[in-house]
Amino acid sequence: MVSLHSVAVRCATSTPSVLPNSLPWLTNTPSWVPCINRPRSCVKWPVKARASSVKRLPRNERMSLNPRDVVIVDFGRTPMGRSKGGMHRNTRAEDMSAHLISKLLERNNKVDPAEVEDVIWGCVNQTLEQGWNIARMASLLTQIPHTSAAQTVSRLCGSSMSALHTAAQAIMTNNGDVFVIGGVEHMGHVSMMHGVDPNPHMSLHAAKASGMMGLTAEMLGKMHGITREQQDAFGLRSHQLAHKATLEGKFKDEIIPMQGYDENGFLKVFDYDETIRPDTTLESLAALKPAFNPKGGTVTAGTSSQITDGASCMIVMSAQRAQDLGIQPLAVIRSMAVAGVDPAIMGYGPVPATQKALKRAGLTIADIDFIELNEAF
Repeated sequence: MVSLHSVAVRCATSTPSVLPNSLPWLTNTPSWVPCINRPRSCVKWPVKARASSVKRLPRNERMSLNPRDVVIVDFGRTPMGRSKGGMHRNTRAEDMSAHLISKLLERNNKVDPAEVEDVIWGCVNQTLEQGWNIARMASLLTQIPHTSAAQTVSRLCGSSMSALHTAAQAIMTNNGDVFVIGGVEHMGHVSMMHGVDPNPHMSLHAAKASGMMGLTAEMLGKMHGITREQQDAFGLRSHQLAHKATLEGKFKDEIIPMQGYDENGFLKVFDYDETIRPDTTLESLAALKPAFNPKGGTVTAGTSSQITDGASCMIVMSAQRAQDLGIQPLAVIRSMAVAGVDPAIMGYGPVPATQKALKRAGLTIADIDFIELNEAF
C-alpha cells in the first residue's frame, strides 16, 4: 500500500540494501512520505494500511536500518471535539496533551521516561492556557522527569509536523535518542484571532486577503477550475468515509479515549470523533451560502476546515535505541522538506514541499498509489 498523507506519504520501494553497521529489521516493506508551508517528511513503514487503519506486518519480515535512522515507535491522538460546546469544553490544552503523553508512555513500558531528551509540541496560538511553553507545562503533568527538556514550535498548520522534523534532525545528528513530539490546539478556549495584530505594512508585500484562509481557498478554486458542485461532493464523501471508518473501528488504534462532557453536560468517556457529520447530504451542502466570498464564492461552511479541539502525540527514537529496547518500529523517516508559496495561494504549499520530500527520497508522484490528505477547504 502506498499513500500520500497530509501528515505522511506511504511509498512502495524495493528491498533496501544492507549498509555497514545496519540494524536487522523488516525487509520488502512499504514506505511512508509524511508531508504539510509546508513541512513534509518521507517515512518508510513496516506496515500495511488503508485510510487510518494500520496492520503490522508479520514479525518474520525484516528491515535493515542504520543506527541513527529515525523511527516512529507509537502514536496516538485525542478524539476530535467541537470547539463550541464540545466534549473538551472543560478540559485544558495542557491536560489534553499530558493525557496523551502519559497514556502513550504507559503502553510503551520499555521506554524509560527519564530517557526522553525533549518534548517538542506544535501549537499555533501560544497564549492563555497555551502560552508559557505549553510543551513544558504539559510535560510537568506527566511521568517525564523535570530533567527532560521541552519546547513549543509553530509553523501554523504544520506545527506538529515541524515538531517531528525537529526531533528527527536531533536524532540524525546524535543530539538525543528518545523524543516525545506532538501538537495541540484548543480553539474553544483560545480563539483563532485572540491577540492577533497584523502589521499594517504587510499589505505592501502581500495581498490583504492572504491572511484569510477561506479566500486563499477561493483563489485556488478559480485557478484550478474547481466548481462548487465538486467541492460539495468531495465534502460529502469526506464525512461518509470518516463515518464508515469509525463504524468499522479503523480509528480505534490511534484514538486514545478521554473523559469529556456530552451535549447534556454528562461526564463520559469518548473514543470517537465528535466532528463527523454522518447526516450530511448533497442537498444540505448545496443550501449553504458561500462563507468567504458572498458574490460568486464556492467555499461554504460545509466544505471548510472544522473548528475543533484536540491533540496528537508520537514517540520517536533512534533505530539503535529501539533495537536496544527490543521495540519494533512502525516507520522510519527517510526525508524531510519545507517550502513556501505566495500567501495568496497558501493551500498550495503541500505541493512544492511534497515534491522536495519525494525527490530527497528518490521517488516521484508516480510511485504513490494512495493519497490521504487534510480535507480542509
